[in-house]
Formats: sequence, C-alpha cells, structure tokens
Amino acid sequence: MRKRVADPDLDPDLLLAYRDGDAEAFRALVAHYQGRMVQFFFRLCWDRDRAEDLCQDLFLKLMQGCRRYRPEGKLSTFVYRVATNLWIDHYRAQRPHRRLFSLDQTTVDAPAIEVAGHEPDPAQHAAEDEERARLRRAMESLTAPHRIVFELAVYQERPYAEIGQLLGIPVGTVKSRMHNAVAALKQLLGAADGVVEDDAPGSARKAGGER
Repeated sequence: MRKRVADPDLDPDLLLAYRDGDAEAFRALVAHYQGRMVQFFFRLCWDRDRAEDLCQDLFLKLMQGCRRYRPEGKLSTFVYRVATNLWIDHYRAQRPHRRLFSLDQTTVDAPAIEVAGHEPDPAQHAAEDEERARLRRAMESLTAPHRIVFELAVYQERPYAEIGQLLGIPVGTVKSRMHNAVAALKQLLGAADGVVEDDAPGSARKAGGER
C-alpha cells in the first residue's frame, strides 16, 4: 500500500483512497477533522448535541458521496465546502431562533490551564466566562451570512479566496461581510460595556441588511 503523508490537508487522496477500498484512509480523515468540524458547527448553532449530529451527517455525506469525489485541490477545501453547504441547508430548514445555553457549552474549546502550585482564581474564571458569554451573545446577533464568514475566517483560518469559493460569492463580498461583522461585534460589545455608538452603515446585525 502506498505510504501517505501525515497531514490530510496536504493529501487530497484520502477520500479517493477510501473510495478505492482503503477503510483506514477514512478513519484518518475522521480523526483529523472531527474536532474542528464539531467546533465549526458549534459556533454556528451554540448547541453541542446539534453540532455533533451535524458533524456525523458531514462524515456520512462524505462517505456516501465518495464515489463522485474527484480531487481538484486540497481535501480541506472540499470538506469545508460540504460542511458549509450542510449548515446552510440545516439553517434554512430549521429557521433557528435565539436560545439560551449554559456557560459550559460556551467554553468547550477553551479549557482552563492550571499552573502547578497555583490555585485557580475563581474571580478570574468568572470574568473569563462572562467575556466568552458576551462574545457568544454578540455573535448570535449577527446575520447568518456574516456569522459564517466570521467563523470561517477567524476560527477556521480559511483565506478569503477560499471562503469566496465555499460560499459562491466574490472575494470583495467576503471582505465586506467580514468588515461589517467585526464592526458589529465591536459595537455590540461596546454597548454591553455601556458605550453606545451610532449604527454603522452596512451593519451585520440582524436588524440591518445582509450585504
């Protein structure tokens, strides 16, 4: 059997290898992407169980659709394209509304780091939890198009050109949505601190237009 590189991002043949009968290739793909895909869906819906279900649906789609898979670039780009389309379909079907979740769910991707010989500071932890909760509430106020651009650019670290390909929009639109998302988050977080600013044109808040 051909020896594969360790990073599936650099080996677009993992899915192709599975299609050709290499079951281990798909296990490697799941091991590499599962954690980041759960976080991808979680920050879009803020529901851990739903994020895990969507992640399972993603791998099922990859498995069932592997016969039609033709590598045309990095495997990661293909995986994110399927995940993005899956989320858009889910969002449109569910029409999700704002919900309240525990602080435990908002901190799953940021475990506490303890230094040997030092007890955790409860006040510090409480302040950090509140900051994360404020960011979550602010992100929930973004429109779906702006939130997914922010997620892909900031948390998934995808380049603007790739985001444009994933969403089927021009790079200029990606940049505009990213700019408006950041401006809206700053405004929302500033308002939470008691600093009220005038609404900026092209706001990414749900009350505004979805550029």
